[in-house]
Amino acid sequence: MRSLAFVLLTASVVAQDPGTNYRFRVDLRSHPRALALIANLDVLGACSHGLEHLRGANTCEVIVPPGELAAFRRLALRSTLVDRGRPYAAIARSNSPQAPDTNYFTVPEIEAELLKLQTTYPLLARRVDITALTNTSKTHRGHSMFAIVISDNIAKSEDEPCTLVASQHHARELNSPYMSIQIARRLLAGYATNAAIKKIIDENEIWIVPCMNPDGVSYVWSNDNYWRKNRRDNGGGIFGVDLNRNYPFRWGVCGSSTNRSSNNYRGPSAGSEPETKTIMALAQLKRFEKYLDFHSSGQEVLHTYSPCTTPGAGTKAVIEYWRGKLAAKMSYRVRNPSASGEAPEWHWYENGSLSYLVEVGTSFQPSFSVTVAEEKRVWPGALEFLGWGPSFRGHVRSLKDSTPLSAVLDAASLGSSLGERSRSDAARGRLHLWMPPGTSALTTKATGHDSATGNVTAPAYGTTRQLDRTLVPNLPATTLTAPSTLKIGKPATLVFRTGDPAKAYWIPMAFGSSPGLSIPPRTLPINPDPLFFLSMGSLAPIYSGHIGTLDTRGEASARFTPPNSAAFIGFRFWFTGMTFETGWPLGIKAFSNAHSITLTR
Repeated sequence: MRSLAFVLLTASVVAQDPGTNYRFRVDLRSHPRALALIANLDVLGACSHGLEHLRGANTCEVIVPPGELAAFRRLALRSTLVDRGRPYAAIARSNSPQAPDTNYFTVPEIEAELLKLQTTYPLLARRVDITALTNTSKTHRGHSMFAIVISDNIAKSEDEPCTLVASQHHARELNSPYMSIQIARRLLAGYATNAAIKKIIDENEIWIVPCMNPDGVSYVWSNDNYWRKNRRDNGGGIFGVDLNRNYPFRWGVCGSSTNRSSNNYRGPSAGSEPETKTIMALAQLKRFEKYLDFHSSGQEVLHTYSPCTTPGAGTKAVIEYWRGKLAAKMSYRVRNPSASGEAPEWHWYENGSLSYLVEVGTSFQPSFSVTVAEEKRVWPGALEFLGWGPSFRGHVRSLKDSTPLSAVLDAASLGSSLGERSRSDAARGRLHLWMPPGTSALTTKATGHDSATGNVTAPAYGTTRQLDRTLVPNLPATTLTAPSTLKIGKPATLVFRTGDPAKAYWIPMAFGSSPGLSIPPRTLPINPDPLFFLSMGSLAPIYSGHIGTLDTRGEASARFTPPNSAAFIGFRFWFTGMTFETGWPLGIKAFSNAHSITLTR
């Protein structure tokens, strides 16, 4: 039964309802199934511990949105209203000794700080409007999203690995952007004196997005310090989507809600929100090698995969190895995430980015001095993370003109079964692969090209090897037909078909086809022996028509007439047809199967 105090206090608040979140203390002894009943609520501490930490506890605290109040009351749990969401700006200005100071960042202050860093370090830092860069929509309240980019040659976008650091998917977590901004400050201030920092900046391009949810953060400062979501208008006076439940990979499988008023509402569709779309577009443009996402609270580093998703054994080994190192550097615990549809899971799925969510501190808005101390604890891990390298780095290029390719790479040793892949960026074809040590098949695919599979051997964790892949463009079917036997002194016609009209062609002949002529990544099925080189020119009347230009159908024919001499009986000659075009290795575009003709009496 609810207490009289609860009823009277709730009635009083509703009568003067400011439309903000409620904070209740729940007596877990008031119902035998209390934990099950609150499982889908916004339970403070649940993000960092699930509900396991509440077993045996007498009370817990929950945040209840106004639209969920009636449903919460129907649970019939004994509860006390502790607080009501208020403008954080007003809280910070209050005279209470417990009032937090105003050092936390508003959205304009974040944007101004990024501009200040650019001004202070013009050779190393650049503020970027990533909404404009990715040509995506502004937020529901018309905000753009901003990043600070750090590199040693900031005026140019160089061919180097990219890392993304983000924070404040959830608006009320005011301590999280301080972690991201401090990373930027420390990197830039330390470049001239710290060798490790200089190496990171010289060899990488680091993107830092301190505020993923500008609409929600603005609302925290102006209306409700417990506000979590963005500010999508869901209709009926209900607002907001939980941005860290909105990512497409495993969207809606567990830990989120379809209820529009829930603080865990996952949105009307996967990737529906402008904030999500913008960061995903940036990730698809830059193909980040690593991703670090700051939240609060819990002092924990989360597993990349949700509790309802089972990664492959190799993937799990990679994620847990690096997560353990990161947590140890921060002196943090480790745990599983609360839900699917979260950012790190998507970044690994989409780009093979080594991705972690870090829950900092023990509350959303502690005294700023507490956050400053917490950042000092977090920084060693962040610095080490920025210096890590994958098992492989390199490029995927087309055989034609060495054009960079946006390719998909699938390492069998990762055991991926849900479409998780690493991807190279379109601008430079830069690839990265995080793999467990050992030998694995690797398949590389790109649009308009033949896929290629081969073995690679990943080194020990912490060692990076160079790996380049060249893919052959899809080519028209190319064939060479001729008789397999031929009487001495009799002519044979070799017909070469490519479906590629007006190309220069050559049909060389040789005494063998193996091991062939290696022109990586291809091997011509004919040996470069003396006869091969002789057939570069005229061999009439024995061999003619083997050099020229394909007709309008992409066809040509050659005539082979061996000498009428018994000495040639049993000889076997090999032929292959090839076409030529500028931009291909040795100019050879396509080639046919090898075909042999054996001479008989």
